Amino acid sequence: MPGAMRQSTSNLELLTIYEVSKILGSSLDLQQTLREVLRALAYQLQMHRGRVYLVGEDNVLRLVAANGLSNEAAAQIEFRDGEGITGRILKTGMPAVVPNLAEEPLFLNRTGGREDLDEQVASLVGVPIKAAGVVVGVLTIDRISDEGPQGHFGSDVRFLTMVANLIGQTVRLHRTVAEERRFMMRETFRMQKELRPIAAPINDVVCTSPNMLEVMAQVHRVAPFKSTVLIRGESGTGKELIARAIHNMSPRKDAPFIRVNCAALPESLLESELFGHEKGAFTGAQKDHKGRFELASGGTLFLDEIGDISPNFQAKLLRVLQEQEFERVGGSKTIKTDVRLICATNLNLEEAVGHGKFRADLYFRINVVTIHLPPLRERRQDIGPLARHFVAKFAKDNGMALVMEDEALEVLNRCTWPGNVRELENCIERAATQSRDGIIRTESLSCSLNLCNSSVLFQYRTLGASVGGLAPSMGPGAVNRVPPGRPGVPAPANAPKTPAIPTPVPEPVGAGGGAWPACASGCSAGPSPVCGAAQPVVPVPLIPLPLPEPSAAAVAPAPASAANAAPPPAAEVPLDEPESGSLRDRLLWAMERTGWVQAKAARLLGMTTRQVSYALRKYNIEIKRF
Repeated sequence: MPGAMRQSTSNLELLTIYEVSKILGSSLDLQQTLREVLRALAYQLQMHRGRVYLVGEDNVLRLVAANGLSNEAAAQIEFRDGEGITGRILKTGMPAVVPNLAEEPLFLNRTGGREDLDEQVASLVGVPIKAAGVVVGVLTIDRISDEGPQGHFGSDVRFLTMVANLIGQTVRLHRTVAEERRFMMRETFRMQKELRPIAAPINDVVCTSPNMLEVMAQVHRVAPFKSTVLIRGESGTGKELIARAIHNMSPRKDAPFIRVNCAALPESLLESELFGHEKGAFTGAQKDHKGRFELASGGTLFLDEIGDISPNFQAKLLRVLQEQEFERVGGSKTIKTDVRLICATNLNLEEAVGHGKFRADLYFRINVVTIHLPPLRERRQDIGPLARHFVAKFAKDNGMALVMEDEALEVLNRCTWPGNVRELENCIERAATQSRDGIIRTESLSCSLNLCNSSVLFQYRTLGASVGGLAPSMGPGAVNRVPPGRPGVPAPANAPKTPAIPTPVPEPVGAGGGAWPACASGCSAGPSPVCGAAQPVVPVPLIPLPLPEPSAAAVAPAPASAANAAPPPAAEVPLDEPESGSLRDRLLWAMERTGWVQAKAARLLGMTTRQVSYALRKYNIEIKRF
């Protein structure tokens, strides 16, 4: 009879092992799987209050599955190494049996629910969970008996050890899969980062201001395509660097990057440089010469200062841009080319088109993607980083240690920099040569050496912009005389000469909207010495430009029939009479209608361009630039 009972128990244990193995392989949710295993142990073998503890990455033993306990309550229970019965099993790696929990001092009852130990005897059996020979957790169960503690628990220890081994292999498998997933995610991210188009470093472009960061983002967006790019900005803002950055970040980065300064070459030489020439095409052409379009085939051609090419050459250039083919000078063979064109200019092309100096069809051909580079005075956040960059560059090139004081940097931040980044670099280099101990101080700057003339240039440019592109050309000693009669209209020969009324000079306005001081940059290095441009300047009123001299036909005696003919429309427009107050509104209307092109506005109003220019100065109307 006892043998039959043992046989029945062995069969039940074998069936339970089979059920546990099926459960462990049925789901990827480890916590839910372990709870199902504990339910099977309680149902098949009366092993109550099963608990599975696993070691976390911080080497703390935490309860991950408990029969009869919620997940929230189980998550709050943890043991340190050697703490309590469970911690002792983890530390020793050996099974443990407690015949009577009521008499065990190491029993901490952290999971609760063991308040009935006085009524019944509860025994605890715990085994370590191992994976690859390393203890990764602990499995414990309770045996309940009303007759007292049992005399042996060997079969329970052997059975739970088999279950713990199965759990250990499952935990190892889950952790391996999780680690592989994390590794694959890291590898995927790394591969995506490597395969992502990486912008080639732009060593000399240092920017932190929002408007320049937007420019760089635009460069990244336009670089992968073949579209023609027009880079616009003042001189010294770094147009060539942006062009090279576009090339380096494009699929053509391994092909040539050819640059041509259109303003530095005359028309005849520019044609030969761009299109090439055949042997004997002109005097001195002793062999065939490939042009820049041919050399840049497959790459990028950068045409700097494209607004300065002559109208005749603009027509020749337009055909190349449209058809991607050309003939060498003196040759008849058509050569196909594949270049990406990047153009740059600091001129107002719209105004040049309006004045007939730039072909409209060429303007629309090159104005596909436009990138505007802001002047340095509009991105003052970049002055400090740029200054430090140029200091470090100068120190590296000359093999010396060089730093800049904060006070000197503050002086640079107050300058207007009409020459933009190029002027800042030159200023840093000039100050670096004046420093004797490797420190650029305030007194090393041009402002303190009375060498800062850029402020005068800024006033010149600002004042010129406010009067329609005309800059003051008189010095303090010039005599201010306004032609008699109406401005812009010659007075009659017998008209008495009246004293001229000085025309007020509009105050140049800076980026902040306020009037600039005498030193437009405000770059005074201190009470003494100060910027040489900060000396008081006597305001000099502008002289209205005279009308063109009448031709011989105009001064010839008019026939009697035309004696009473109406004067030209330009002469009918009174520019200085107080009662002509509506002229300002008419002038603004005409300028807005014609896109602020003075020649067009003059034709619309029946005036001359010089009359419109003088009226703009008189009414202090600031020209809008596009």
